[in-house]
Amino acid sequence: MTILNLNNELIMLEISGADATTYLQGQLSNDIRELATKPFQFSAHLNNKGRILATFIITSPSENLYYLITSQTLADKIIPRLKMFILRSKVNLVLSTKALSFSTTPQDSIHSLQLAAEHFLIISTEPINDSKIDSNAWHKILVELPFPMIYLDTQEKIIPQQVNFDLIGGINFKKGCYTGQEIVARTHYLGKIKRRMAKFTSQVAPQIGQSVVSPNLDNQEVGLIVDFYQADNLYHGLISLQNDCIANIFLDESNQHQLNCLPLITETEGK
Repeated sequence: MTILNLNNELIMLEISGADATTYLQGQLSNDIRELATKPFQFSAHLNNKGRILATFIITSPSENLYYLITSQTLADKIIPRLKMFILRSKVNLVLSTKALSFSTTPQDSIHSLQLAAEHFLIISTEPINDSKIDSNAWHKILVELPFPMIYLDTQEKIIPQQVNFDLIGGINFKKGCYTGQEIVARTHYLGKIKRRMAKFTSQVAPQIGQSVVSPNLDNQEVGLIVDFYQADNLYHGLISLQNDCIANIFLDESNQHQLNCLPLITETEGK
């Protein structure tokens, strides 16, 4: 059994009030109303150009109360950003003091989200006994899911489809208007997505947000590192990249450090 203390990795926003549902419906890429019948959903908050400011795991423990879980690196930016749009609405947004943990088995908690088999995200009043802090293990979980957590170093650099967010249920194309919706909808309905998320293996350490290049296009930037973890002497992770360059990707313009990349989707799914 593995139990990880995630308070050094994640923050949770508690959003409540009579207008909470309407407010979030106008700010997020998914249909927040579906949480009335779902235990959780993935969603994203975008800027006006459709680029991701934050990706969330969201749950609603009770009516007009929502928990939005995201990277701790975004705390200083995402909270003020979301508060900008509250205006005179009856909405309260606070940074939660509850503990966040990961477990491979169910645990006693306020709220437990089963993200996948043997993947439980636990919300509790206090940290779980015997939980450990292991950043590398948590990033491995994100890569294996795969879930494209957005960090400060990748904020506002990619649109949802470029990290397969439409394919993991993070976008609802019928819900109506929200910030950045026009770009996301246009990308969806115009046809094939040129950049998608894939997995990679590297012999040298990458950095989250690092640009990658391809000699196929004169070593121009063709994507970026989304997330990674280390296992033995190798680095495995998620990368957003131009589809037609996937077989020829490098971390450096001198083409010394090549990445071994594997697509996460078939060509048909990516259309």
